Amino acid sequence: MTMIPLPARRRLIGLAVIGSLYGLGLPASAQTRDYPERVIKIVSVTSPGTGLDDYSRLLAKFLGQKLGQSVVIENRPGAGMIIGTDYVAKAAPDGYTLLYAGSGAMAANPFLYKQLPYNPRKDFVPVARMSALPAAIVVPGSSPLRTIADLTAAAKARPGSLNYGTSSSGYQTIMAAFGEAAKIRTVNVPYKTQGNLLTDVMAGVVDYAGVDASAVAPHIRSGKMRALAVVGPSRVSVLGDVPTIAESGMPELTMINWTGLFAPAGTPPAIVDRLTRLTLEFVNSPEAIAHYASRGSAPYPAAGPEVSKVIVEDQQIWKRLIAIAGIQPE
Repeated sequence: MTMIPLPARRRLIGLAVIGSLYGLGLPASAQTRDYPERVIKIVSVTSPGTGLDDYSRLLAKFLGQKLGQSVVIENRPGAGMIIGTDYVAKAAPDGYTLLYAGSGAMAANPFLYKQLPYNPRKDFVPVARMSALPAAIVVPGSSPLRTIADLTAAAKARPGSLNYGTSSSGYQTIMAAFGEAAKIRTVNVPYKTQGNLLTDVMAGVVDYAGVDASAVAPHIRSGKMRALAVVGPSRVSVLGDVPTIAESGMPELTMINWTGLFAPAGTPPAIVDRLTRLTLEFVNSPEAIAHYASRGSAPYPAAGPEVSKVIVEDQQIWKRLIAIAGIQPE
């Protein structure tokens, strides 16, 4: 999560990073020359069918073609992204088990859990940041609520009667901070996966929810769901004329959730370097850019060293938001 705009020059920066990496001239060890010799597994912290999962499968296909070896996705959702993240943290650092996660697992979780089983800054080496995923506050298509003002008015009229769904610790924080900023009292309903949450939003089981904007575009177009606001620095074209949270009167909640690829700490630098080059090449590929645009996302490339700095900065941002939300670590 980085509280800055997403200018188009990010693509150019990504290309420049790729070029600089190719120019490093690092000597290839025997291990790197032989890599990969078997199937590579990318662990995704979300369930199948989500925006994150879609991106990870596109990446797996691209890496498989470039590396000449199968790259598979293994979904390990749940427990605020801890299950999948911790699994990779404890995996062999040989380049054959990678993590596809983002700012929630790396920046928010340290302040949401007293005894997090992994350390984002010590247990991983960032391979690359890939995309920005704006969040959206949504309601069922049958809901009479059409704006953030409608939602806050309904919640204030019936304190404690409305509920909202979240499927990760990051979204729990975002939505709790929203509640504090709006001065409303509503009830959180936690879900293990975003897929299950979306199903219940469309069915009217929950009154509203915080979700990936990339995951709801088809449901918005079908009329089964309605977006009230984008929690990001700019509007999302695939959601139509949905205003940002700042335009809805809450600029302090503007943020960007991002995704990236990580390897266990201790993975040989030459392997990480190779994966970085290929991942950034994928992020800037026409197929990836088109897919991002169709889902309301955007390329957000950065190489490992920059991602390490971003995690440090984002941890302070999440710490502030968690304090605003009044959330106590579990």
